[in-house]
Amino acid sequence: MELPPQDPALLMILAGPTGIGKSTLCRRLAQAHPSIRRVVTATTRPPRQGEQHGRDYYFLGREDFLQQLEAGAFFESALVHGHRYGTLKEEILPQRGRERDQIMNVDVQGVKAYQKAVRDDPKLKKKLVTIFLMPPGLEVLRHRLRGRGETDEADIRKRLETAKGEIPLWSTYDFCLVSGAKDEDFERVEAIWKSEKLRVSRLV
Repeated sequence: MELPPQDPALLMILAGPTGIGKSTLCRRLAQAHPSIRRVVTATTRPPRQGEQHGRDYYFLGREDFLQQLEAGAFFESALVHGHRYGTLKEEILPQRGRERDQIMNVDVQGVKAYQKAVRDDPKLKKKLVTIFLMPPGLEVLRHRLRGRGETDEADIRKRLETAKGEIPLWSTYDFCLVSGAKDEDFERVEAIWKSEKLRVSRLV
């Protein structure tokens, strides 16, 4: 009896508007399943209360970020709400081909870079899983932004305007989840991970 090959190491990307809970889901899934490694991305924005360098993000100075960007250290990068974000190549490329899944939080501009890359990289194509987290409404998103400490109303309005441009992109992802309760969101993302590990097209 011929058994299917060993399951592939996945690269799961969560994207969606700011404040939808992407980082929390990434951390929770990695904590619940030691076989999943959370990819830490870099940013020039200052850390929020409780955030730590190297755990939540790599918090880089603007000049440092730009120097590394010019040196080709980033797989993808984007300017979002006045701050730069990006994925360092050393965070993901050395992991590819190893039997450990990865999960990461990337903005919609960054996802486009990965979607473009898979056209020329069959190995990455077999690993990539993209999930869009959809807010149930802009008022709910506004409430979540306030709940995490965002008090500048002008900044909140700016983020909501950005969300209006991001939401129509949901159809370009592998999965789209309308965000609900935290436990429900976690269970659905976990279910996607488990099912994608068994997808035949990734095994052959």
